[in-house]
Amino acid sequence: MSVNLQTTQEIIDQNLANFEAALNQNSPLNDKAFLRVLSTNEGAMFTSLFKYGAERVLQNLVLTATAEDLDGLGNEYGKPRNLAQSTVLTFTLPGTNGTLIPSSVRFVGDPNGVTYIPDSDQTITGGIATIVGTAEEAGVSGNLNVSDTLTMDTEIAGAETVATVISVDTTGTEEETDDNYRVRILDVIRSQGGGSNTADYRNWSQEVAGVARAYPYSGRPVADPTATPPNRTVFVEADTSIDPDGLAPSSLLTSVRESITTNPDTGVARQALGQTDDLLFVISIIRTPIFIEIRNLDVAAELESQLKSDISTALTAFFLVMKPFVDGLDPLFDRNDLITDLTVSAIVQDLLSASGASATGVGFGLSVGSFLASYRLDPGEKVKLGTITYV
Repeated sequence: MSVNLQTTQEIIDQNLANFEAALNQNSPLNDKAFLRVLSTNEGAMFTSLFKYGAERVLQNLVLTATAEDLDGLGNEYGKPRNLAQSTVLTFTLPGTNGTLIPSSVRFVGDPNGVTYIPDSDQTITGGIATIVGTAEEAGVSGNLNVSDTLTMDTEIAGAETVATVISVDTTGTEEETDDNYRVRILDVIRSQGGGSNTADYRNWSQEVAGVARAYPYSGRPVADPTATPPNRTVFVEADTSIDPDGLAPSSLLTSVRESITTNPDTGVARQALGQTDDLLFVISIIRTPIFIEIRNLDVAAELESQLKSDISTALTAFFLVMKPFVDGLDPLFDRNDLITDLTVSAIVQDLLSASGASATGVGFGLSVGSFLASYRLDPGEKVKLGTITYV
């Protein structure tokens, strides 16, 4: 669907023609003639109204809606936007047995400076207190790794001041972006869930904050030779705010597993009768680097640096949008899992032509110096640009 808007001048001309037709007389050519001034003023107002109307039309479609309007469409399909959530950590604090660590104390992460609030009072037993703490501020800034340290903001007799993270219970996430939220809503619209099918597994996985995309398959992971139903594998891609390559941490994978097996709102089991948790594999995607070789580049010296930068930018964007295909779930028109030397060469050639440059060949492969004619992504595999070699 398209909305064609008239230019302001076209609206002014139309207004003037309407006035002249209604009065059955021509307006004087003077710029200050009443009908011409009125047509111009109304034309400016109509332009604003038409633009507002066109913007409202776009907000009715998931493909083009934004902000609160996109929230409304998502709520209509029972898919609210994932809000930012705080990191939850479990950490240990050494000390003397019997020493009370009250929940009023605060711990500050040494790597990030974020404050963590204990969930409850804890008493040191066996030489340590095991404390569950929640980041004071929501978002990825509160994320720490196992073995990272936190410092208590006050001294307590019988307790040390430095705690050590032993597990990440909940990964901190930012509020879901419009682009990621739009994908989730479109998944619901374009696929038919029910009966614990692949569409259900994708939707259940992507309900978890911090999940950018989920790829569900029947069977075990690809490397397992016994890949047969009723085994199921869900590859999870994390939001880039959590990991630049989309690699999902273990805490996020745990949250996805819990969302698949149990409805977080009702506590009701979600999987079909007979499907057990031990046959469900929830693992992170992998990110494979693709190495490029460009042979005998011939370009003006003053353009070489910019051209190489443009080639790197274009190939980076090309590889990042590629994704594994889930047969029976993903629409064929959206399939983008095949790399060929033809497509890579075309991207490079377009930029060479724009700079008046040339090259005798372009190759790609999974390592420097090895080349493939084509490469199809495996289940759960995504790619990125490795290095570009000029020879």
